Amino acid sequence: MGRARLPGQIASASSSNAAATALLRWRIAVAVGEGRGVKAPRVDRRVSACSFAGFRFPSEVILLAVRWYLRYGLSYRDVEELPSERGVEVDHVTIYRWVQRFTPLLIDAARPCRHHVGDRWFVDETYVKVGGVWRYVYRAVDQHGQVIDI
Repeated sequence: MGRARLPGQIASASSSNAAATALLRWRIAVAVGEGRGVKAPRVDRRVSACSFAGFRFPSEVILLAVRWYLRYGLSYRDVEELPSERGVEVDHVTIYRWVQRFTPLLIDAARPCRHHVGDRWFVDETYVKVGGVWRYVYRAVDQHGQVIDI
């Protein structure tokens, strides 16, 4: 994915140690409270660890950046500044790629689980005029409020 550099780091140097140091600074800042009240997100078990395989940054950093973008409507450059305040330099293009890659996974993880169809059904039916033609429309729901396909 995108290349990210720490302040003062040469782009071609091996940066696994530097990235680990930056992540350690990030975790200490969040633990001490310098993270301005933002807690690291819990990794949902439905978003598997293999989804993050091959990425330079840990899943916590990726999920937090994607969550900031999706929740608060920030631009990619604004989201780029938030990790840099905590010592992790990430390019805005990298954040864009993370959002494109992980948003569908987060949507699936956030979608509530469907219950089994309940034993009580409620049917609603009516006629609606669509394009000058009357149409018969109906819908069935169970006691949990989920739509039943009949």
